[in-house]
Amino acid sequence: MADEIVTEPEIDPEIEQMEEACFQIISTVGCAKSNYIEAINKAKEGEFDEAKKMIGEGNEIYLQGHEVHMGLLQEDASKMGSTKVPLLLVHAEDQLMQAETFRVFAEDLLDVYQKLAAK
Repeated sequence: MADEIVTEPEIDPEIEQMEEACFQIISTVGCAKSNYIEAINKAKEGEFDEAKKMIGEGNEIYLQGHEVHMGLLQEDASKMGSTKVPLLLVHAEDQLMQAETFRVFAEDLLDVYQKLAAK
């Protein structure tokens, strides 16, 4: 028994690729959401140009995560729905949607704060 060599199980390349894509989505849209929240704070302080800049930067970062997600969808469509849906992907998609919601919310609040400041 002392001579047995313990080897680690092989990692399925498809699973590894899916996990990497999920983490890319989660990290990019998380950064974008932080930008949107910061934009709301800037708008609240009357720093409208800075708020717009934060939304713009958030949009650029969000797009990176969105593109990874679209790639997964395209791959799944090309294989006629054969992609397994791990819980990590569900979480990544949830983060994607939360960031999108924050983007819309930040843009709307920026408009509201600008209108209030103009009065």
